[in-house]
Formats: sequence, structure tokens, C-alpha cells
Amino acid sequence: MALVGVVVLFGTLGLVSVALSGRNSPDLQLGDQTFTAGRAATLAERIAESGPYLFADVSGRKDRDMILQHQGDDPETGWSAFLAAPIDEPRDCTWDWQPDEQIFRAKCDPDRTAPADGEGLTQFEVTVIDGKVDVDLNADARDEATTTTSTAAG
Repeated sequence: MALVGVVVLFGTLGLVSVALSGRNSPDLQLGDQTFTAGRAATLAERIAESGPYLFADVSGRKDRDMILQHQGDDPETGWSAFLAAPIDEPRDCTWDWQPDEQIFRAKCDPDRTAPADGEGLTQFEVTVIDGKVDVDLNADARDEATTTTSTAAG
């Protein structure tokens, strides 16, 4: 029985290797570049009623838990997404929404605050496409990879 399991495992790995060998890019990237959070109108309504959404790391890296926030009346605009914990704190020190104050407070340090839109925190690009909220988890990495520096010859 164990032999059958080993054969199946190696067969699956072989098929994956063959499927990926046809890629023409040396930079293999698994998964999506963006995270579709859901329908903008539904999410905006729920956030207005219950507060911003905390998403456990949707990228699989285990270090990018994210808060999705919406402000305003128009579900097509007013979106922000940012890291759920202060950059220099552990993962469980998330920003905690304070609806009466319209700010976030760090769970590990209530004196530490952040504005409702997360300005000043590590942000993720948010767009609404066909009525759905899309969060670009890797916009910064792609921007850095395509930025080049040139110097004048002389």
C-alpha cells in the first residue's frame, strides 16, 4: 500500500514538472497577482455595518495579513487595503478598528493609532473591476522590477 502511495506521489510530481517545463519565464510565480475580495457593493455595505475586514494572509506567505477598508457612500471608490499589524510588531498585534473614534488602535499598544484609511502603513493597491474589489498584492514588487536606472556616459 505504501508503495502505491510513493508511485502516485512521484507520478504527480513528474506531471507537475512536465507542465511547468514549458514556461518561458525564469521567474516562476504560483498563484494570482491579485486577490478578489468580493462584490464591491456587498463588501461596502458589510464594512459600513460591521467594520473593516481582516484577511489572514491570502498570498500564502504568512506575513501579509491584510485589512480591507471602505469609506464613503460609493462602492466603486473609497477602498484601501494595508498590512494588518504594525510593521515592527508580531502578527498577532493587529490593528483593531475603533468605530466611535474612526481610527485603528494596535492590540498590543492601544496608544499606537492609525487613520481609518491606513495612510502611512504598508498599502496594497485596490481597484474595482466589473463591480468586484481587486487587491494587488504584488504591485510594489512589479514596480521595483520594472524600474531601471540609467547614467550618462562620459
